[in-house]
Amino acid sequence: MKRVLFVDEDTRTVATLRHAFREQSSPWHTVFVHSGEQALTELGHNHFDAIVSEMRMPGMDGPQLLAQVRERHPGVVRLCLSEAETMDDEVFLRAVPVTHQFLSKPCNPEAVREIVERACSLASILQNPATRLLVSRLDSLPATPRTYQELSAAIAKPTAHTADISEIVSNDRTLSLKTLQIVNSALFHHSAAITSIPAAINYVGLERLKSLALSACVFNAVNTSPATSALLSDLQARSIRKARCARALLDGQHGHDEAFTAALLLDVGQAVLALGAPQKYADMIARARARQRPWDQVEPEFFGAAHPEVGACLLALWGLPLELIEAVAHHHRPSAVEHVHTRVLTAVHVADAIVDTTAEQPMRLSDRVDPDFMARAEVRRCLREWHIDIDADARSLQRTHGG
Repeated sequence: MKRVLFVDEDTRTVATLRHAFREQSSPWHTVFVHSGEQALTELGHNHFDAIVSEMRMPGMDGPQLLAQVRERHPGVVRLCLSEAETMDDEVFLRAVPVTHQFLSKPCNPEAVREIVERACSLASILQNPATRLLVSRLDSLPATPRTYQELSAAIAKPTAHTADISEIVSNDRTLSLKTLQIVNSALFHHSAAITSIPAAINYVGLERLKSLALSACVFNAVNTSPATSALLSDLQARSIRKARCARALLDGQHGHDEAFTAALLLDVGQAVLALGAPQKYADMIARARARQRPWDQVEPEFFGAAHPEVGACLLALWGLPLELIEAVAHHHRPSAVEHVHTRVLTAVHVADAIVDTTAEQPMRLSDRVDPDFMARAEVRRCLREWHIDIDADARSLQRTHGG
């Protein structure tokens, strides 16, 4: 049974939610309190899987409460509840780094139930408790400091064009991730999942996008050693190469934006591990290279989990579309995914293999791809169309296909 704590001083909202969960015989145990102080008391005495807090409250507001929850109870899923029309930008920016997902008011109890269930039900995708703990302790992923400056300059131009803004955002993995997180939250009322950067920018808006970039840049400057910064810079560069390679394989065809986004996010779990324990991660890389083994096979020896599961856990908690979560979780074993656009997943998997085989250690492409996935008829058709021989040298493929 899931235990969920709701925090809201609005008696009407509390009454609506309390009645809905009582009437629907939910397998939840719900507790309702009216202030941040009461919430911390409840959390100190009882276990909860998730907390849903109103953003604007007198005294301790939602961001302040969730920041303390993150510090004291890192395993609790943190969700913020607010009216999008009256949201204050300053409060919103403080909420972004401590909130796993946003919910909108007036709230539909069924929508609340669905989002909380999805955020809490990571066990169906990720069984390792070490994964959730690694992600729950993460404050923020860094963005390159120049991103905010470039974005501000581009937006200030009278001739600013969405394509120019998209290019800047796409070159920063962290800003791409945050943009997708926000646009797929319940604060934006749209029925279809947004998985491409240009579409996300249209929904978020340029000013809020600039604020997200500034927030990300601030976190980049906190507690990051030169060695860690260099490692994260290398990871980001590799992610961009993968994204460009995946987009080049589809070459303007349907799904090329989705492939770019998925490939850009594949190794976000590596950034989580590197930020959490930079020296341990450096030691892991050294051992993997000494044994000539892929990093994801050595990571569990050091962290109890590998970066695909860690990255997928982060995306799931942030409420990104299921297609992206699955692509990240299974990017080394895409045969585990059945109900997806195969061409997009093939482009992402091949781009990942091409870049990794040239960056980690020299090996054939066939040593890095999933043989069961490669055996699928539609995948074989894609490889023939793209003139890719999985037994070929990965470096030549990377030069040919834009990696």
